[in-house]
Amino acid sequence: MNGSTLNFPSFQSSSINAPIGRPVATPRNVPHEFVNHKRRAAEVLISNPNRHGAGHQGATPMVRISMGLKSGIPSEVDYALSQLVRISFESGDDLRAETYPGLSEALFEKLATIQSLADTRYPEGTGELLEDSKFVKQLEKINEAALVLRNMSLQPDNARYFSRLKNGRQIIVTCMNLPGQSCFIELKHYILDMVEAMAIHLSLAIDDDLFPTLHANLLSDDRGLVLGSLRAICRLVMGHDEANCIGQIDKRAIDRIKALIMLEDEDLVSACLDFLYQYTTNEENVEKLIQPPDGIEIVKQLTRLLLHQAVPGDQVVFLTGSLKPVVKATAIPNLPQEIVNDLLSYTEPDRAAKWMRCCFEEDQSADITQIALWQAYQARFTEYVAAGRPLLPAAEFIKNVSVAFNNASAMVLPIAGGGQKFIIKGIKPRETPMSVKGQVYLACKWITGTNNSTAGTETTQAQQQQQQPAQPIRCPAQLATPQDLWVHILKDHISPPDLTQQTQAKLFCNWGGCERFHPAGDSDRRKVIAHVRTHMPETSPPKSSHPSSRYPTASDWLEDPKQIKLVIRRNQTGTDDRGEAAGIPLTAVLVLRNVARRGMFNGKELLSGERPVLFEIMAVNKPLATYIADLLVEEDEGEVDD
Repeated sequence: MNGSTLNFPSFQSSSINAPIGRPVATPRNVPHEFVNHKRRAAEVLISNPNRHGAGHQGATPMVRISMGLKSGIPSEVDYALSQLVRISFESGDDLRAETYPGLSEALFEKLATIQSLADTRYPEGTGELLEDSKFVKQLEKINEAALVLRNMSLQPDNARYFSRLKNGRQIIVTCMNLPGQSCFIELKHYILDMVEAMAIHLSLAIDDDLFPTLHANLLSDDRGLVLGSLRAICRLVMGHDEANCIGQIDKRAIDRIKALIMLEDEDLVSACLDFLYQYTTNEENVEKLIQPPDGIEIVKQLTRLLLHQAVPGDQVVFLTGSLKPVVKATAIPNLPQEIVNDLLSYTEPDRAAKWMRCCFEEDQSADITQIALWQAYQARFTEYVAAGRPLLPAAEFIKNVSVAFNNASAMVLPIAGGGQKFIIKGIKPRETPMSVKGQVYLACKWITGTNNSTAGTETTQAQQQQQQPAQPIRCPAQLATPQDLWVHILKDHISPPDLTQQTQAKLFCNWGGCERFHPAGDSDRRKVIAHVRTHMPETSPPKSSHPSSRYPTASDWLEDPKQIKLVIRRNQTGTDDRGEAAGIPLTAVLVLRNVARRGMFNGKELLSGERPVLFEIMAVNKPLATYIADLLVEEDEGEVDD
């Protein structure tokens, strides 16, 4: 109505039927409108703060997860468990049990429902598990709860919190005692990881219900159960030697563990060795472990593992000034009679040249006077002149030096006071003579006495002051082969005992000034002979192409007196970031040390059979050298042979 006039709408259709477009405000075309919208919303909140729901952002995700888990509503429980699995994997360090009260208890309550689920689906007396979609769904949610608890237990604070829960231990034992069906294997693995993390906070008693369950798993055919049980047992018994619960494990399980260390499974072998280390901390356990004949085999296997995954190679060491220079021989060697007989078969001048080669060798820095060279030759062969073997004249003899040695030459040097010195430059006397055929003789270095012959005579104080220190007198014997040298030592220097005397004479080692048995000596001839044998030269070069070490010879030292190259064979095992031994070899040597310390006589007797192998490993494996040395000291009870 418009005033008093009635206006009726027109029902005629419009000529334009197309829709009319209207602009839509977006943050792109009108950004200021959206800024004003946020500002107006904030102003309304400030002007009316008591409005219902104003400023409330809702519950935090963790609060909703915790409340949903406690509610028991299936959809909320499913949501909470799925979110917890993701959170515990992505940011498990921030998921603390004490921060969210009731969360851990709710997870353990969910875990406790596995018993009723197993009872309904695994009737007593039947060997088959009745599975359906509902059972699989429920078991999946229980596994998710176990996985969340497993991830949380990796934090020490959470592991300590779980160990203090009222029914936590009982729920864990219930889960581990489930039937041996394949559907429960995943759950048992999660529980074993939890036990390993919580073990340091769990007390272990003799009548404990957790230890027998772990013990039964050692005979399982599942690798994961055996591995997890071994690790959990080691953590449980660590630091609890007074209970010795580990000693209750029966012989079948111990025999299986000894067999498992022969496998090429690093994780399983490492777990078995950790178990054996804890097992051998008790003397009674060691006695059971090394009972024959299995004791010999376990020691051999442990010795073999000392070089587990060892990397062979050669270590090159350059020695600088660490060796003493070779003392040059000044005395011309006295030829044995067999060499002289060979020389007498030659005529002059060949005999003179060969005599020089037998008694001298080339050295560019050495020299000898011509008169000393001629007098030595003359003194050795003068006695054979009457037998029709004349000597070479002195002048011809000196000229013949260049025939014997290409680099030697006769020289005349001026001396102070106007005199001259006639020398042969480029040769020096040999320490031991060489035969005509080129075989170098061996000198006996046994000290037979000193040159101090004033004993028993009266000497004045001035004579005592002028007297020179006593010089050792060495045995003059020179032998062709090491066997001949050894026979000479036994015959002339270490005489057989006189059975007619009640008290046997004391024996000493006088080889090159050795003081092994001085000053008291030793009456055990076999012990002295065994020691003297170490001074003897090798009878043949080493057959191996990779000797343990190649020691430099005298010629190497003279060629480069400033630096010598030494090649040492190494067979090194793994080390940690500090360069110390680690892994399986370290645990193996620690188990052997426990056997040596607590195995009494039987343990030392078993290790004595592996002494050569242990010495070799100590030489080539540097990280284990200290541990093996301690092992050998334990074996010898403080006495180590040189």
